[in-house]
Amino acid sequence: MRHNLASIFRCRVKEMGDRPAFIYKPDRKSAYTQLSWTGLGERAENLAFGLAELGLDVDGKAAIFSATSHHWVLADLAILSNGAVSVPIYPTSSLSDIEYILNNSEAQIVFVQNKRLLAKIEGLKERVPHLKVAILMEESGDPEIYTVETVEKLGADRRAAHPELIYRRSESRDRQDLATIIYTSGTTGTPKGVPLTHSNIMAVMEDLQGVLPVDDNDIYLSYLPLSHVFERVCGEYYWLHSGGACAFAEGIEYMAKNMGEVNPSMILVVPRVLDRIYTKVKSGIEGASGRSRQLIEWSVDVGRQMVEHIAMGKKPRRALRLKHWLAERMVLKKLRQRIGPNLRLIVSGGAPATREVLSFFNAIGISTLEGYGLTETAAPLSVNPSHRVKLGTVGATLPSVQARLSDDGEIMVKGPTICTGYYKNDQGTAEAFEDGWFKTGDIGTIDSDSYITITDRKKDIIVNSAGKNIAPQRIEAIIKTVPLVNQSVVFGDKRKHLVALICLEEQAALEYARENGWPCETFEEVARSKEIYDYLKKELKTRSGSLADYEQVKRFAVLEKELSVEAGELTATLKIKRNAVARNYADLVSALYEDRAPVGGESGAAGNNRFASARS
Repeated sequence: MRHNLASIFRCRVKEMGDRPAFIYKPDRKSAYTQLSWTGLGERAENLAFGLAELGLDVDGKAAIFSATSHHWVLADLAILSNGAVSVPIYPTSSLSDIEYILNNSEAQIVFVQNKRLLAKIEGLKERVPHLKVAILMEESGDPEIYTVETVEKLGADRRAAHPELIYRRSESRDRQDLATIIYTSGTTGTPKGVPLTHSNIMAVMEDLQGVLPVDDNDIYLSYLPLSHVFERVCGEYYWLHSGGACAFAEGIEYMAKNMGEVNPSMILVVPRVLDRIYTKVKSGIEGASGRSRQLIEWSVDVGRQMVEHIAMGKKPRRALRLKHWLAERMVLKKLRQRIGPNLRLIVSGGAPATREVLSFFNAIGISTLEGYGLTETAAPLSVNPSHRVKLGTVGATLPSVQARLSDDGEIMVKGPTICTGYYKNDQGTAEAFEDGWFKTGDIGTIDSDSYITITDRKKDIIVNSAGKNIAPQRIEAIIKTVPLVNQSVVFGDKRKHLVALICLEEQAALEYARENGWPCETFEEVARSKEIYDYLKKELKTRSGSLADYEQVKRFAVLEKELSVEAGELTATLKIKRNAVARNYADLVSALYEDRAPVGGESGAAGNNRFASARS
């Protein structure tokens, strides 16, 4: 009976047997290797027995302090098999957040990625009284330190003496019991613990079956943070539900290389990753000779027409079908081969993707679906179904989810996928829930087919000095349609007009500068140049016609480096932290309003280090 995630795992092991479950590199120097479902089941059960031996209780909490890896999923499955609750911690978390999460969750055990992170846990030892054991997820060489392998060996001995213990523990857990507590990384404030039950997660799995066409023949590539609900639920748990093989990238920076090695059929992306893939392919198209380029652009346009017909429920006419057949044979198949020969499904989430990019991937024949959700909704509450994609929306609500708008346009949802409140946080729960409805904090619209369009985060709305409400994400989305632009952040609260900070795609900007004969040798010189300033000014003017005058960006600065997680400007899933960006670039934003920031060709561009460098 599949009444919790551990029972689903056991059934999957029995059904899949010797077929591959994991595809991973034991270390950076190794080639990819495989672990079968049978082998995974054996290792997870031994590890679960070992955790019990070390004192992890049924319903006890075990933290995972690590980047994404096969060990991460192995640890999670062992915790679930033990009837316990997993608590992810980002490896980039601050010491104060780590301490808070360990204490708030009362974690008894913590899995730790490496010795560097283990030193952080050791430094907190006196301040986290519930913590009993830290388990290192790499080789130690020190017999005093527990590792995953030594705990597995410990568990194998315990298993021989009490073979039914783990089965009884996992079977004691019901659908309504806690499976995990995920602490929201958030863009401001102290992390809030979101308790998700087995039922919350299993309801998502059941809803996704009719939306995401994945089966046990698929290979899924995991590289986004498993500490985030998107990768965890739509990645790990949907893989567990669907079967197939889960391949692990060596890290987000190695994703393109690893895609070529494992040839996945499905990936999850955040928009920045999708943008990078698109930029690389687009660069190849623009570098093609005249006739070749025309043929490629014609083929992609035909692909778009096909997608639009299908999305509207129309049967494409014979002439369009013939054109598409030609486009497929001559161009589209080759474009897909460049990206990934087996890749057929991309799911984008975590932040809004641009319509242009989504349209391109769908046009060339890679089903690219945008979804929407939050930690509190166990990841997706809406997804664009593969058979009816509505570009510009984040899809239709899942079958079990109800959605409505509050009086001020905030999206509110309820259903079995949604948590019932925050962990040990009654005030936060009271603020976020109203009569059983969860307040998402997002402003948007819902059409007659239950498709949701997000216009902005409620807390991000800018109110200018004239009292006009302005949605910055809409303006930032327009700025991002400018070729060469990678990121942008708009400011203007309580001000007469808007200003923006703009980050460029470094390689694309350098190539464009060389092709157009700009007197620039380095990326920094491009960012400071009058040429880039004039180019962006012209492009923004062309693309901002749909905006009211008070929504127009009056001044902007080009930064010489991208916003980063390390500088605290992005979350682990690459969402912009507006308050952090405003704090780091406060001098530059002030300079833009005071007309002190130089423009290109003066004493440097509006991204000169004198203004654009982050505060230390």
